Amino acid sequence: MIAPIDFIKEKYIIPNKITQDELCKSLDIGKRTISELYQHKRGFTIHTAKKFAKFFNIKPEFILMKQLEYDLANDKEEYLDVKPFEVINEEENRLNSAKWILATINNSISDKNMHYSIDDLYQIFVSNKIDKKYNYAIATLFKEVSYEDVVKYCKLYEIKKNDIKRVYDYYLEQFNAKAIKEYEWLFEEL
Repeated sequence: MIAPIDFIKEKYIIPNKITQDELCKSLDIGKRTISELYQHKRGFTIHTAKKFAKFFNIKPEFILMKQLEYDLANDKEEYLDVKPFEVINEEENRLNSAKWILATINNSISDKNMHYSIDDLYQIFVSNKIDKKYNYAIATLFKEVSYEDVVKYCKLYEIKKNDIKRVYDYYLEQFNAKAIKEYEWLFEEL
C-alpha cells in the first residue's frame, strides 16, 4: 500500500520539481511537518490534507481516504480483548434465559445451598445419564417453566431435540407424568 504522501510526490511534487521548502512556504506548514510526512512518521491530518488538496487542486477527501487506507493496511493491532456486540449479546441472552428458568426452579427451594446453578441446568440436558440430584429441577422444568422458555433456552445453548426428548422421557417415566402436547408436537419428527 502506497503512502498518500508518496502518491502526491509521484503525481504532483516530483514532476513539478517542488521542493520541501517551497511546500512549507506555499502551504504555511512547518518544515518538521513536511519532513515527517515524507519520512512516514506522521500522516495527513484534516488540516494538512485540505492545504495539500487546495494547492494541488484535488479533493481533501481523496487524500484522507488514502491516509485511512494506508493506516488500516499498516495497523497490525487485532484488538483480541474486544468482543463483538453480537457475541456479548448472545452471551447475555443465554445467561438471562438460564437465570429465568432457574428462578422458577429455585423459587421454592428455601436453602440457597441447594439451588441449582447454570451449569446444573446445562448438565440436565447434555449428560448421557441423568443424575437423581436433578429430579426436582426436571419436575419443575416440565410442570412450571413454560414450554417457550425451555425451547428458547435450548436454542440458545444449542441443545439438540434428542437431548430434550431424553430429559422429557425421563420426566414422564420418573414421575409417571402425563404427556405435554407442546413437547409431543416438538418430538413428532424424531
